[in-house]
Amino acid sequence: MMTPDLVVVGGGPIGLATAIAVRQRGLEVLVVDKARPPIDKPCGEGVMPEGLAALRQLGVEVDGRDGLPFSGICFTEGGLSAEGRFPGAAGHGLGIRRRLLHQMLVDRADEIGVASRWNEPVTGMSGAGVQIAGKNVPCRWVVGADGRGSRVRRWANFRLPRPMAHRRTGLRQHFRVRPWSDLVEVHWHNLGQAVVTPVTPDEVCVSIFTSDHSRPMAQLMGLFPELGRRLRDACATSSVRGALSGSSEMGAVVRDRVALIGDAAGAIDALTGEGLSLGFRQAVALGEALERDDLARYQVAHRRIRRMPMRMASLMLCVGARAGMRRRVLQAFNSQSQAFGLMLGVHTATLPPSVLRPGLIAGLIRGLVAAPHA
Repeated sequence: MMTPDLVVVGGGPIGLATAIAVRQRGLEVLVVDKARPPIDKPCGEGVMPEGLAALRQLGVEVDGRDGLPFSGICFTEGGLSAEGRFPGAAGHGLGIRRRLLHQMLVDRADEIGVASRWNEPVTGMSGAGVQIAGKNVPCRWVVGADGRGSRVRRWANFRLPRPMAHRRTGLRQHFRVRPWSDLVEVHWHNLGQAVVTPVTPDEVCVSIFTSDHSRPMAQLMGLFPELGRRLRDACATSSVRGALSGSSEMGAVVRDRVALIGDAAGAIDALTGEGLSLGFRQAVALGEALERDDLARYQVAHRRIRRMPMRMASLMLCVGARAGMRRRVLQAFNSQSQAFGLMLGVHTATLPPSVLRPGLIAGLIRGLVAAPHA
């Protein structure tokens, strides 16, 4: 077996994207994971426009044959809604089942010569490489793509992530029903949010994020009457799966010859819908840095890529905690749909912040001030 330049610990979508990005630059890459593909984990299953652009850079072409395109976001609560559509330059997002996306990434990695060892956990690290099945595998670099509880992060003595803000539970289930919108819907309530992503012509993915850790999915669905009405006669096509949701931040994501990526490098609340897209963009940046043998370059890029999604997560959770503020924001966005769309473009890194001209921001502020109290 070849001696890899890079070992990626964690073969989920972000780990595979990293392996592909590095292999495209001529380096030898090994991916190791204790599971066997295709791997399914709780996920909102939406890839934002900038995530699709990153996948194209990796040679992974996903389109309407693989999932279902969506053209923007709709916020809704209590009969009031506001729609924001991605600007034309941004393109569209795509709802796609995670297992399918994972298999596409596995196939692409195999196609370009990424080596893989599935069903074999990494059990440790040394100065010369990593330990797999009790044997040392030497390598030049190690990437930890092994999630929030990253063992690579611990083995490499990174500082622990800053405490997770707004620690919440995320639950996911699929339903057999024809999607009623070409938008991702975000339903709001004092106890949390329900996000509906169309994933096939006859199926939607429903994710609920809440700080109430005791209620089952069926009870939480009752918090969103409009969603309940839509799904009244729909059959569940998957079991409920759950995971932790919340934001955390790392002071550094590189140390010596080790880099962290995805949730191992600091998580962002899943409500933003940016998890996969953020990771794919990080993978491209890490590939460029390793090609130049300059991990400091990845550190800078990682901070830049995370900046806007982190701000958006904080803003959404702040607004979401206040019923009166939610209603005022919905009313303002409803009357300023252009501003909403441009903000989506900036949020997804497909438009520069300069498009948010002072006059447009002033109009949005006037809408907030003018909106009647709930």
